[in-house]
Amino acid sequence: MKRLLLVVLIVLSMQLMARQLVLFYLDDTLEPVSVRQNVDDADLVKTIFDRLASPPEGLKSFVPKDVLRAYFFVESYLVIDLKRSPISMFDFTQERFFVHQVLRTIFENFSGIDAVYFLLDGSRRDVLTKMVDVRFGFARHFWSRWPVEGEK
Repeated sequence: MKRLLLVVLIVLSMQLMARQLVLFYLDDTLEPVSVRQNVDDADLVKTIFDRLASPPEGLKSFVPKDVLRAYFFVESYLVIDLKRSPISMFDFTQERFFVHQVLRTIFENFSGIDAVYFLLDGSRRDVLTKMVDVRFGFARHFWSRWPVEGEK
């Protein structure tokens, strides 16, 4: 009986320490699909990028492996520094859905973040790779929905 109680307590404590992430992947028609996954990793931003780069079977992702260089929080903002080489060959569709996936997932999982800014190889750029303007960052009130609909 004591052994059973100990096992129950260990399992319960593991469940309490685990956090559930909501990750956004794409189906065959490029519509968003949210997937809930339990994680026990304290580095949630890195975990998000790692998980997005490995979509579940039947789903797609435009987040390549090993694209995250660094990240840091500044007040209510998240600055994500990306490695340029994994995304340098993106076309418009890939670039657009990469941004959608990352932003929608970040805003879903971090309620205290008001905006996300992207750097490439440690530097500010005008565009992410070729087309998506990253000069001004991405505000939660636009990017917490999919697709981005703008103000109504």
